[in-house]
Amino acid sequence: MTTQLRPSNKSVKRMRNYVEKYWRKSGTSPHPDQEVTDAVVLGLAQNVDELGRPLCPCNFYPNKQAEVDSSRRWLCA
Repeated sequence: MTTQLRPSNKSVKRMRNYVEKYWRKSGTSPHPDQEVTDAVVLGLAQNVDELGRPLCPCNFYPNKQAEVDSSRRWLCA
């Protein structure tokens, strides 16, 4: 069993800013349930800390690093 570490405050702040800018630029809006939005931001931040890239936390990857190395398909918009 692995223990999920909390992402760094720097990455959380960076990803929150990233998604807010994306909402404004694309005309989209956050999920109406704030907990869902927060979970996505935390997942993005964790992946930035772990992989250096905002790999979408909504998908399962057998090997996250291989996904980042081989494809930009799941880098979250």
